[in-house]
Amino acid sequence: MDKKQPKYEYHLCTWGGFYNEEYSKIHNKPRGDFWFDTAEERQQFINELRDIEKKLNARHLMMTLSEGYCCRIPTVLHRVVEWEGKRYYSNYNLGINYPMSAAKYHLEWKWTCGYNDYPLGEDFDYENNKPKVIQEWITGAEQEFNFER
Repeated sequence: MDKKQPKYEYHLCTWGGFYNEEYSKIHNKPRGDFWFDTAEERQQFINELRDIEKKLNARHLMMTLSEGYCCRIPTVLHRVVEWEGKRYYSNYNLGINYPMSAAKYHLEWKWTCGYNDYPLGEDFDYENNKPKVIQEWITGAEQEFNFER
């Protein structure tokens, strides 16, 4: 029986003003998630983007880097609320390889019913009706950027 070897990957996520319409028309580089087989390949790609950023004065190119065996797993917040005896589910995808500590902070302080989470719809009056939160949880890779050395 052949056992599949896990693949160690190097992840890069890009976003920011570098991708504004005026610059994107010139450089045609996609934003988002990219995976590489080596740290050197990833760094070469970053250097190419930084060169374009400098040439166009296209501020700001934002990025997060991660690496490991679990670089393709999205981190997702989940919530179940109850209103008038019925339960409603919602979720929020934070993206690939989002750090678990940051996800916990986001769940506790940034993701709120009626503000940026609408399990009963956007027209529901959350402020006056206050649906009961039954359960909240996070799924994703439990990774805090402990890189292989």
